[in-house]
Amino acid sequence: MAGRASPAEAASLRNAGLLFVVADLLWILQAALIAYALGFLPGFATAQETIGEYARQVLLYPALLAAVGVILIAAIRSVLQARALNASRRIARGIETRTRENLLMSAAKGSPAAPFPSAGAFASHVTEQVELLGPYYRSFGLQSVRLRIVPIAIVLVTAWVSWLAALILLVAGPVIPLFMALIGMRAKSASADQQEELTRLSGALLDRIRGLETLRLFGAVQRTATDMARAGDRFRESTMKVLRIAFLSSTVLELFSALGIAFCAVYVGFSLLGDITIGTWGAPLSFTGGLFVLLLAPEFFAPLRAYAGAYHDRAAGIAAQEKLALIAGEISRSVNSGDLAASERSKSATGFTTPPEISFSDVGLRLGGRQVFLGLNLVVDPGETVFLSGPSGCGKTTVLDCILGFHAPQSGSVLVGGQPICDTAAALRENVMWLGQEPRLFHGTVRHNLLKGLPPTTTVSDDAFWQSLQIAGAADLVRRLPRGLSTQIGEDGFGLSVGEIRRLALARAAMRRDAKLLLADEPTASLDAETAADVIRGLEQLATGRTVLIATHDAEVLQMSGRRFVMTRPERALTEGLPA
Repeated sequence: MAGRASPAEAASLRNAGLLFVVADLLWILQAALIAYALGFLPGFATAQETIGEYARQVLLYPALLAAVGVILIAAIRSVLQARALNASRRIARGIETRTRENLLMSAAKGSPAAPFPSAGAFASHVTEQVELLGPYYRSFGLQSVRLRIVPIAIVLVTAWVSWLAALILLVAGPVIPLFMALIGMRAKSASADQQEELTRLSGALLDRIRGLETLRLFGAVQRTATDMARAGDRFRESTMKVLRIAFLSSTVLELFSALGIAFCAVYVGFSLLGDITIGTWGAPLSFTGGLFVLLLAPEFFAPLRAYAGAYHDRAAGIAAQEKLALIAGEISRSVNSGDLAASERSKSATGFTTPPEISFSDVGLRLGGRQVFLGLNLVVDPGETVFLSGPSGCGKTTVLDCILGFHAPQSGSVLVGGQPICDTAAALRENVMWLGQEPRLFHGTVRHNLLKGLPPTTTVSDDAFWQSLQIAGAADLVRRLPRGLSTQIGEDGFGLSVGEIRRLALARAAMRRDAKLLLADEPTASLDAETAADVIRGLEQLATGRTVLIATHDAEVLQMSGRRFVMTRPERALTEGLPA
C-alpha cells in the first residue's frame, strides 16, 4: 500500500520507541530520588530543633546526592528522548519523500490514453495527503510502544509501595483505551470524509485558477465563486466534525486521568493523616512512599494521553494511506510494465521514415488481475487502415497502449516496423499522430497546445497552424475566439465543449506531418453528428500515406476505407478480415 513503512523503517521506529520507553522508565528512578530527597525535609526540621548541627548535616548530604542524581537522570532522559524524536522525524520524512517520489514517478510513466485524476486532485494527494503520513509515523509508532510497557511498569512499582494506589490506577487506566477505541471508529471515518472534501476543494480551486481567464471570457466568475464557497462550507463542516470528535476524546481522557490522580492524592493524604490504614504491605504509608506514588500517578497517564493524541494522527494517516492507495492503483494501471533497460534502449531508436507494419503475435496480457486478451494475433500492413471494434472492455484501447509501449505483454510479441516495441516505444511516441477518447488540453494559448506534440525547438508558421486547424474543422472555431491562436485555454480545455476540445486535439495531431503512424481511440465518442463528421473527414485526410489503427464503436467511422478487426471480451481476440 502507498505510504507504508518498509520493514527496516518499522524496526527503526520500534527502536526509537524503546529509547523513549527507557527514558520513561528512568523517571521511576528519578521520582524515587526526588521522593527520597524531599523525604528528609520533616526529619531535617526535627533534627535542627532537637539534635543540632551535626545531625542536620548528616541528613543534608544524602539529600544533596539525591538531587545530583535527579539532575543527571534528567539529562540522560533528555538525550534519549531527543534521539528517539529525531529518529522518528527522520523516518517519517523519508516515508513522505519516498511516497511522493513514487507517485510522481508513476505518474510520469503513465499512459496518456489511460484515465488519470485531475491536476488539482493529484496535487492535493501529493501534498496534503502525503503530509498526513508524517505525524502518523512520527508520533503513533513511539506512543504505541510506550503504551505497552510504561504503564505496566509504573503499576508494578506503585504496587510495591501501595497495592491500593496501584488498584486505583488499574481501574482508571483501562477505561481510557476503551473509550478511545469507541471514539476512534468515528474519528477514522470523519478524517476520511474530511480528506475527501479537501481533495475536492484543492482540485477544484487549482483547476478554476488555471481557467480563470476562460471563466472571465464566458462570464462564469460569479457562478464559480459561489461553487467554491459551497465547497469551502462543506470542508468547514467536515473539519468541525473531526474537531468535535477530537474534543470529545480529549474530554474523556482528561476526566479519567484527573479522577485517577485525584483518588491517588486523596488516598495518600488520608493515609498520612492516619485515617486510612489499609493499602500497604503491613507498615503504614510513609511520607516518602506517598510522595513517590503521587509523582508516579501522572506519569502513568502520560503515555495514555500521548497515545490518545497520536491516535487522531493515526486515523488521519490511515485514511490518507487508503486515499493514496486508490490513486496509486489508478496510476499503476497505466504505468509501463516494461523494464527500465528496454525503456533506455528505446530512447536511442529513431523514428520511422515510411509507414511501419504492426504485428501482434499470440499476445497475452493481464492487467489488475484481469485477462485483457489471450492469444491476440493481428497484422497491420504498412499504410493500411484497420478499425478495432468490439464491446467495451475487450481491450481495444489496451492494443493502442501496447503499441505505444505502455504495457508489456506477458506472452507473445508486439513488433512495430519489424522491431520489438520495447526497442522502439520512446521513438515511436515522438513520431505518432494521436487522438484519444478524452484528449487533454493544457492551460495556455491555442498555439501553445497545438505545439505540444512537436519538439520544443520546432519553428512553425501561422499557415501550418491554420492548415492543421482546417483539416480538423476547427479553423472557424479559433477565428471566433477573442485572440485567435493567442487565446488562453483553461486546464483540461475548461470553457470549451467536448466537440471543440476534440477538434483542437485532432488539429494538434495533424501538426505531426512527419509522423507515419496514426492512432485514434474512439475519436467520435460523445460528439454530435456535425462534429463527428468533421473529425471523420480530418481522419480520412490524415490517413493518406500512414499506417492507421482506430478503436471505435461508431458505425460512421467504420464506413471509412479500411479493414475491420473484431475483438471479443475478455479471454480471446478474434480476427475477422471484414471490409469496412
